[in-house]
Amino acid sequence: MGVKVLLDSVEKVRDFVDITRGTPYDIDLISGRNTYLDAKSLLGVLSCDCRKPLILDIHAELEEREEFLSQIQKYVVA
Repeated sequence: MGVKVLLDSVEKVRDFVDITRGTPYDIDLISGRNTYLDAKSLLGVLSCDCRKPLILDIHAELEEREEFLSQIQKYVVA
């Protein structure tokens, strides 16, 4: 199950990508039905439609996932 995040400004995207780059595991953003983006790529994230929530797919163990989610809580939406 993915987590929805909203990155609706360049500043939010930049901060989010900086956080993701500090992780040793892969993190993807899913935009639309089948568009997977590397969450550590600033250009990749900026290339999608950030006006809508994106689905976050974290490829990590449960403890690492929870730690990461606490760092990005301000971008998580219901």
